[in-house]
Amino acid sequence: MKKQVKIVILIILLSIPTSYILGETTIIGAKGYFTVPIPDTPTKGDIDINTGYIFTPGNFYLSLNTSPINNLELYAGKEILTTTSGQEFKGTPFIIGSKYMFYGKSSGFKAALGVHVQFISKDVGLPGTPISIYGLVSDNAGKLGYISTGIGYTLGINAGYDIDFLLALKKAIIGNQLYFIGEFTNFSIREGLGLPWNTNRGIFNAGLLLYLNDFLSFKLAFYDLFDNFLTVGLGGEVKIRAF
Repeated sequence: MKKQVKIVILIILLSIPTSYILGETTIIGAKGYFTVPIPDTPTKGDIDINTGYIFTPGNFYLSLNTSPINNLELYAGKEILTTTSGQEFKGTPFIIGSKYMFYGKSSGFKAALGVHVQFISKDVGLPGTPISIYGLVSDNAGKLGYISTGIGYTLGINAGYDIDFLLALKKAIIGNQLYFIGEFTNFSIREGLGLPWNTNRGIFNAGLLLYLNDFLSFKLAFYDLFDNFLTVGLGGEVKIRAF
């Protein structure tokens, strides 16, 4: 009996159409992967809520996005510190932003423009309020997977490099349920705070994304794989049809 139930559940999962699958949400709130946004925006009326835990330094994160009108995204995100050890962990910003997909085909080329602001605690001592403006494009690269790339510029600070680059890959492993995610970026989402990242070096993140159904997914992320710092994060996302 248990074997038959497992088979039925597997058939249901494998029968979920790609068009109904939950959209991913980044730590910063924008629709995307672990930290890198992609051109896609949420379905109008949906609210995607993303949460999880980053084991070093010990941060919970909460982020969400929604779309009040077609192709326009509003998003917000915040890491919640659970430890004060280490100078670099004094605080993490509260981030709000917006993104507009001005060109998009359901399974082909897409393009978007976005902007977000990072509100950082005065205790951190970072001069200015970072405002990031970015452009994104993506396309289906066949067997290689779905590739998204972008470039941006961060205003309002005098730290590291102001030019941001973003590159991400989403590759199916098992049907429409399990995906490999890879990211390479110097995107200044925290200016070296929370996770000890900064804007003057590239960061490679990788992990797995599992869709359980059309409103629930889970992710396992390994951050900063190519440098002398590595941390692991576990997270999940739920989609709510709000309006």
